[in-house]
Amino acid sequence: MSQDPKVVSIKPNLVARTAASGSLLPAPLVTVRDLTSAYLQRGLVEVFDMADDALFEMADKAANNAEQTLFFEAMRSVRLQRLSVIRRTCDALVLSAEQLTSEAGAQGAAAVSFELDSLALVQPEELEQSVALDGMVSRVAGRSQTALAHLAMRVNSLARKRVDERNCPFAPGSLVEHFAEALDALELHIKVRLIIFKLFERNVLNGIDTLYEGLNEALISAGVMPDLRVSAVSSSRRPMPARGTGDARGDSGAGAVRATASEQQEVLGMFSELIGKWRLASGDMALSGLTGSGAGSAPMHSNELLQVLAAVSPESFSAESGGAGLRRQIQQLLHQQREMGADRKTVARVDDDVISLVSMLFDFILEDRELPSAVKVLITRLQLPVLRVAIVDKSFFSRSSHPARRLLNELSRATMGWNEHDDLRRDQLHALLEDIVEQLLAEPEPDAGLFDSLYQRLTDFLRTEQRRADRVEQRTRDAEEGRARIQAARAQVAREMNGLLVGRTLPVTLVDMLRDTWSQVMQMVFLREGADSVAWQRALETAVAMVVSVEPVNYAGRELRIEHNRQTEAALCEGLELLGLDAAAVAAQLKALQQPQLAALALAVEPATAAESEHDAEVIEAAVEERAVAPAVAAPEPAPVVVEAVHIAQPVIQQEELEAPVETVEDLPSVGAQRWIDGLGTGCWCQLQSAEGKASQRCKLAAIISFSGKFIFVNRNGLKVAEFGRQELARCFDQGRISLLDENQLFDRALESVIGNLRQLQSKS
Repeated sequence: MSQDPKVVSIKPNLVARTAASGSLLPAPLVTVRDLTSAYLQRGLVEVFDMADDALFEMADKAANNAEQTLFFEAMRSVRLQRLSVIRRTCDALVLSAEQLTSEAGAQGAAAVSFELDSLALVQPEELEQSVALDGMVSRVAGRSQTALAHLAMRVNSLARKRVDERNCPFAPGSLVEHFAEALDALELHIKVRLIIFKLFERNVLNGIDTLYEGLNEALISAGVMPDLRVSAVSSSRRPMPARGTGDARGDSGAGAVRATASEQQEVLGMFSELIGKWRLASGDMALSGLTGSGAGSAPMHSNELLQVLAAVSPESFSAESGGAGLRRQIQQLLHQQREMGADRKTVARVDDDVISLVSMLFDFILEDRELPSAVKVLITRLQLPVLRVAIVDKSFFSRSSHPARRLLNELSRATMGWNEHDDLRRDQLHALLEDIVEQLLAEPEPDAGLFDSLYQRLTDFLRTEQRRADRVEQRTRDAEEGRARIQAARAQVAREMNGLLVGRTLPVTLVDMLRDTWSQVMQMVFLREGADSVAWQRALETAVAMVVSVEPVNYAGRELRIEHNRQTEAALCEGLELLGLDAAAVAAQLKALQQPQLAALALAVEPATAAESEHDAEVIEAAVEERAVAPAVAAPEPAPVVVEAVHIAQPVIQQEELEAPVETVEDLPSVGAQRWIDGLGTGCWCQLQSAEGKASQRCKLAAIISFSGKFIFVNRNGLKVAEFGRQELARCFDQGRISLLDENQLFDRALESVIGNLRQLQSKS
């Protein structure tokens, strides 16, 4: 049986090497490894087959040359490296499976080491990729929760190291990680990587449920935990003891919880150290020392602190006070508690650090000059709900997909198009956000579930609004594209027609026909077929032929001119059909061409010899004398065709300038402006001041028109608000009247900045 050339065989590679090295898996795990590897291999072949088509389509639809080049280069790189990526991914799977029987790493496998640099300086591309991969894995885990849990328990019973649903080498998270690491070698742009990851989800992860069922069936057939039932997963989540090993395995679910708690403690420990340095440098007093109760005071539990926070009035916050207002409120409440002689408990150190960190985060957010005032008002009122959920759920800081963080990020993205001068009283989005804030404030102990439900409500609304805005934006793009095409057609026709006629002396009727009628035919052909089409070349040749047909001709070329005129008239009639003229109008146009043609032919007389000329002269003289003696009535001679001609010194069609040319060196755009414009892409948001003295507004780049080079900007409803040529846009940039808005996740940007500032403070101390 011949092997498909697209299939990459891994058997000569890692399987042989692992067998030679003596690290052998139990037979059931070998079966599971081979089934998973074969499935992954087939899926990756389909991924790269579809990636080639997808990248070509994206290049074809690219908005500019830079983006088109990006996709073509990525397509070439993927074609050359696809086999290498498939091999590395499958090799990584085999290696991770072989490590199941290794003693090394058995103790510390579940521990996750956090580095402050990696937490603080997450780049936007890495964050975007991480969010995409987390979403892919969570969707599979949600669908195949039971099958994954059973598989992890069965693999755990055969392995020497503890295996749960998170570190199982056959789990979706491991497969995604192997593929992402293999793909990193290609150094692809984030746009390309996200396209390939989406294809990976479609071709590998969407059908992986069947694989997990098959892997469980294979293990059951091999006698591995055949009596495992769903209840074992839904209740205790405790795997059965390993057969033949004599040691009991830990609870995989409890192990995952312990690992998560350990991660949170790692993150909060680093935050605590940094905040301690900040307190030392700034002289800020920790809230834990505000009760004055001495060292014997017991720390509050989180639920007790929430009761204290329930007395904080949300209306006391203002956009100007920032997070410091929150700390002052808590400080005043603790002083009141001490003076009233109540149970004097201190704020636990970890909760104290949470309050400080949340305050710093909101300080950064509210100091952002790009945020409109209306957005700052909403975010200011969210301080208290966010603080409450951060105290209850410490994973708020370590988990980027936390519902509260997602809600804050989505709120920032949804209000990207708001302007300072907008009237939001009748804005449905503003009303929804007000209602969301009110719900959070009304809940004294908001949990992640409430934030998640409100996030879903907001995203559902935004999807509807986005579809409506997309339709309007598409109509705006189509209208601008159509207008630009017409302008380009008119400019091209004017250029060709003026180049043909200026400097010539031609019959007036022909000039009128070319300017008023045939120019419309050429414009229609340009719009339908384009400037590179055969039809456009034929229309140009017909215009030239009409000019040639009225030029003087000698007698020797008379017959050729007659045939030329016949073909020209046929081409004229064919072109006039595009305008939908009736027969009478077509006949009038033909007559306007035929009259100067006949006049040119009438001048083409046969040259006479000298003898014939003398004889003709004698005959004519005799005839004249004869008429003088005996005049007779002669038939009237036909009147000669009189054709009025005109010399064309000026353009007959006004040519529109798409963009005024640069007149002086000072008007040339800077290199920085040119690079900034080259980096622009459709969909990016900008802060724009369209003219001096006008209020700035937020707008989105909706289209870069290829025919005219115009940059079309729309508001959040999809309506056009401004258009610029390239040079005009460059001048706006040089004058500081346009700038890109930061579209990165608001909370993650704030967290990165706060941690960066704390690290800088720590390095100075």
